[in-house]
Amino acid sequence: MTVFANKQDFNNLGLEQFRQSHTHASQDCSICLQPLAVHPTKDGIPDPKCHAAIRVAACGHIVGKDCLDAWLDVGHTCPTCKRLLFEATGDPITQRDINRILRTLGPSFGEDAIMVVVARLMARQEQERARMRQAHEIEMEKIKAEETQENYDKFSLSDEDFLDSGDEIDFDEADDDKEIELGEDEDGDFEEEEQDEDQN
Repeated sequence: MTVFANKQDFNNLGLEQFRQSHTHASQDCSICLQPLAVHPTKDGIPDPKCHAAIRVAACGHIVGKDCLDAWLDVGHTCPTCKRLLFEATGDPITQRDINRILRTLGPSFGEDAIMVVVARLMARQEQERARMRQAHEIEMEKIKAEETQENYDKFSLSDEDFLDSGDEIDFDEADDDKEIELGEDEDGDFEEEEQDEDQN
């Protein structure tokens, strides 16, 4: 699946001109819900009730040319199937974007119809931002848990930390050795050390 870097690249490489034919079924634009000019007229003059169509190459969906241009000012997916067409800028819809859309499409379809579509798109954008925030929070919790586990593993002590060799220490035997060094006999009485009588 080709995902373009930006809207300009998509407009240059991701669109196909739509050829009118009597074999096409009548179709409405999925953005403004008005009829598309998919059939040629007898006299070659465009029907004012229908507007020019264009095809999205990636998925083959047909939408109004002007509608798609305005849609992609604030979105980055196919309006019909939501397929990603180019990388999102991450910028929220601004009043300037809305004004441009109204100038472009308002005369043909009315401001009310345009605002319904814009409101729907803004709600979808907010849902996407909320989903991304939640995914980020989950990822941060995962990283924090991994760091906590690493710190625990780093500072936890094992049996090997207490013994230098595989031999276990017999603490009773060590006590006996200590008693002998102090001069204690087998009965537990301390022997008196003989003093040297040759002192002058």
